Amino acid sequence: MEKIGRLPTSRIGQAGEHLVCYLFHMWNYNIHQTLDPTCVYDFAVERGGVWKTLQVKHTTTKWARIKKHDDAKHYEDGDFDYLCACTFPYVYIVPFKKLKSMTSFAFTKYPEYKWDLNDSETYNIRPNIM
Repeated sequence: MEKIGRLPTSRIGQAGEHLVCYLFHMWNYNIHQTLDPTCVYDFAVERGGVWKTLQVKHTTTKWARIKKHDDAKHYEDGDFDYLCACTFPYVYIVPFKKLKSMTSFAFTKYPEYKWDLNDSETYNIRPNIM
């Protein structure tokens, strides 16, 4: 069988990526997915000629593990601009410099960066992530 495209590393991770793409498309950002599965970010978004990179993590629990792929290395400043942490129906869009930990993401520590996909106002108020 011929391979078409890249395989996701996990179905949960892929679900989070789809949620983030949906949200940024609704906010009229152009989204570009990296073709390299080992890249330190998942997407680059563009609006008004300004580009930012996003790393997406998704979980069904109250916290998410933050690490590079399947190894134990932690992300470093410059690897990406924003962490998008998803736990449906919420997407958290946190600037890298605001992250309090490089190993885990506790959703309760970032209420100001929370977007509710079930709230229609979420789609009317676009954050300026530039």
